[in-house]
Amino acid sequence: MEQISCLQKIREIYSELKDAEKRVAEYILQNPQDIIHRSITELAEACKSGEATIFRLCKKLGYKGYQELKIKIASEVVSPIKNIHEEIKEEDNSFITLQKIVNSNIYSLNQTMKLNSGETIDKAVELLNKSEKIAFFGMAGSAALALDAYNKFIKTNKRCEFQADTHFQAMIAAILEDKDCVIAISHTGSNKELIENLITAKENGAKIISITSNGKAPIAKVSDVVLVSFGRESKFKTEAMDSRISALALIDCLFVGVCLKNKDEYFKRLDKVRSAIAKKKY
Repeated sequence: MEQISCLQKIREIYSELKDAEKRVAEYILQNPQDIIHRSITELAEACKSGEATIFRLCKKLGYKGYQELKIKIASEVVSPIKNIHEEIKEEDNSFITLQKIVNSNIYSLNQTMKLNSGETIDKAVELLNKSEKIAFFGMAGSAALALDAYNKFIKTNKRCEFQADTHFQAMIAAILEDKDCVIAISHTGSNKELIENLITAKENGAKIISITSNGKAPIAKVSDVVLVSFGRESKFKTEAMDSRISALALIDCLFVGVCLKNKDEYFKRLDKVRSAIAKKKY
């Protein structure tokens, strides 16, 4: 079964599908390159169908969900070298590779500036400034970004928590209150367990700020503020390269915004932190 391509599987079961599922199947067959860049929400809009319909089709094809479907299609239509980096070619030497990666990061940072308005940043900073506690959630590669954010914000006058494990996230989310906030970082914005934890936090009144590479990803539906970390890498990939740099820039922007609103308290805490760290060094 695994030797049969994803697109071939779709053709084989097409006649057995319901009308809405057929619309999705037709779109995938006609636009395989397009699919790997779309979130499940965007595909649903393009096919005039529901996300549940897409999920059912994925199940009928033998996949756990939409992300697995995209990965399978990408393996068929994307050159293997692009799984390493979108801009790199086999014949590129180390210097050319460096140039391409740096330029790609610069481009992504510029696009991130265009995609996030000052009003959106201000809203996020205001939510953080009003919060008593800030929880930082991220999983897999995004966990490192969430930890970086925690490392910065712990120096502010906010109580902070960081968690990368879904079960601990669930426990933290369950005891958050209406004066608390979650910063959730997800490259694809489609992690089911993370979104479930955010729903729990939101039901308790906590505010949600998400940082994701796709503003129309499922995580956006449960977020009060969505910040887009643009990256040139294909959205079928589970790991982020360019969008990781963009996410770090957005985190820095939020951190600076909160510090500027609490300068005196931040300077006091920074002195204490520096004194404590100084004792650890020769």
